[in-house]
Amino acid sequence: MKKPSFLYSFVIFTVKCFFKICYRHKVYGLEHYVQGSALIAANHVSFFDPPAIAISCPGEIHFLARQTLFKSYFGKLITALNSHPVKKEATNLRVMKDICEMLKEGKKVLMFPEGTRSKDNVLQEIKPGMGLILSKSESAILPTYVHGTFEIWNRSRKFPKLWGKTAVVFGSPILWMDYADMERKEAQELIAQNLTQSLQGLRKWYEAGAQGIPP
Repeated sequence: MKKPSFLYSFVIFTVKCFFKICYRHKVYGLEHYVQGSALIAANHVSFFDPPAIAISCPGEIHFLARQTLFKSYFGKLITALNSHPVKKEATNLRVMKDICEMLKEGKKVLMFPEGTRSKDNVLQEIKPGMGLILSKSESAILPTYVHGTFEIWNRSRKFPKLWGKTAVVFGSPILWMDYADMERKEAQELIAQNLTQSLQGLRKWYEAGAQGIPP
C-alpha cells in the first residue's frame, strides 16, 4: 500500500496537534482497526467529526464531499486530501457504486450513515444502504463513535469553541462473511440494526468510564 502524500501527512499532523492541545483528544479501540478496505461508519453531530476521525486512524482514509466544494484552489486542496466529489443530482446508487469501487481498491472510506448532522446529539435512523454497500463490496464496516464535537461545534454554533474534550472510539468490525449466507434484504436490515446497536454501545462504554477494550 502506497504511503500517504506529504500534504496529507502534514495536514493530519497539524490537525492532530491542534486537537491534542485544545481538546485533549484521545483514541480508543485501535485493536479493532481492520487491515485493508473498510467503511468507517460514524455518528455525525459536527463539522469537526471528519478531522477528528481522520487524525484517529492509523492510516489514510477517503472522504465524500459535494461537488460544489471542488471549485478553484480549494478543490485542488481537498482532492489532495482524499476527498471525492458527489454530484448534487447523483442518485444513491451512483454514490454507492463509487464507494464500492474505492473499497475494492483497498481504501477506507468515511461515511455518516445517518445522512446528516444530528441536531440533538442523539443517533438518528441508520438506513439499510450500509448493508447494501457491504454486500456489494464484501468488505467490512468499522463502527466509530465520536465524542465531544457536539459541544464544541454543533449546528447552532457559528464558530467552534477552542476548548473541550474529544475522543474517537472504534468498535468491533462488522464483516460481510458473517451475513453472506443470509437473504440479501434480510442481511442489509440486520446490518443496519447491528450498526445502530454498536454505535449506541460504544457511546455507553465511553460514558461509563472507557475501561478495557471497547465492545
